[in-house]
Amino acid sequence: MIEFNQLRALWKVHRDLRRPPAAPIRLWADRGCGIWISEKWGPAVPYLPVDHGNGNMNHGYIRAKGDADAASRIPEAGNWPELQSFLQAANADSSPIETVGCEKSFFSDETADSPPVYLGSYFDLVFTEGALNDQPENLLFLAGQLANSVENCERWWASVSFVLQKLRGLPESNIPWGLMLHVTNHGRDEQQARKLWGETLLRLGKTISGLPRDFRAPT
Repeated sequence: MIEFNQLRALWKVHRDLRRPPAAPIRLWADRGCGIWISEKWGPAVPYLPVDHGNGNMNHGYIRAKGDADAASRIPEAGNWPELQSFLQAANADSSPIETVGCEKSFFSDETADSPPVYLGSYFDLVFTEGALNDQPENLLFLAGQLANSVENCERWWASVSFVLQKLRGLPESNIPWGLMLHVTNHGRDEQQARKLWGETLLRLGKTISGLPRDFRAPT
């Protein structure tokens, strides 16, 4: 379990960052869970559809905040009720945050002694109150709360990372921060990987649903 005061102390070393670092910075990690600072820019919001030409399609930004039906209209969430439920929790009117991007896919894992299949996914999270994204401590406080909700996630073959990242698309003097959530679950087959992945999303979604609307880092 990570305490916010501990996380804030780890962040203070890097708090003067104005650009992404040259390499990812690990702030904290414990077995299957970790909190990082990204070496890459986050997404520009809003963003247009992009066909990557390899069978993968980015369908473009759809704002889901406060719209309970929006999750069912997001192509990436079609026929994935566990994903839709998480999106609904994150984008509820009562939630202090919202999603600005997501994706998931199955992969083969040929690592020795590892389950053969994993389901990898990401979610880009921001605070709905835009000014809160100017203070990365707010996103780190969120990351700590969510990390604690999936403590010991390696027991159900999960790996969860929270990656603090600068968002693109705004003037450099006022670049906000966002939080990319990576959720990966292994399984003996796709069905098991998806079932365990759904469990991870359920725990994260329950924690988000319990956050007060005025959630922010303590001063």
